[in-house]
Amino acid sequence: MIDKIIQPTKVLIVEDTPDRQEVLTSLYRAHAWILVNTAHRAIMLLNAYDFDIVSLDYNLRGESNGDEIAKALVNSRNKNCVVIIHSMNPKGAEKIVKLLPNAISYPVSKMIRSNKVFRELQKKITEQGANFNWNKIYA
Repeated sequence: MIDKIIQPTKVLIVEDTPDRQEVLTSLYRAHAWILVNTAHRAIMLLNAYDFDIVSLDYNLRGESNGDEIAKALVNSRNKNCVVIIHSMNPKGAEKIVKLLPNAISYPVSKMIRSNKVFRELQKKITEQGANFNWNKIYA
């Protein structure tokens, strides 16, 4: 018998590169995630559903980039969620941080630096959502 129902962490993953999609869905595998590859789709979902974490890339399919999502996020029902900028484009990530100063910039390349780092991130996300110091995860 289950004594306590645990609510899953709800994650919106915004990424268009298949290899990175695989990494990110694996990172959040123990959680309820939705994967999209365009800004348009991400903005639609941000206005329709509540998320705990938005994992955001800058360069996306379609006409718009991650900064357009950041602009929409500021005024959405998800304005207080944790945003992880996983983009490997430093200038693009910087644009998003200017719009979302509380966002955490942590590129995918850092997440997969080693299996130890990746497993530690998975563990922390499961235990604490994304509310931990990402920069204290070392190889």
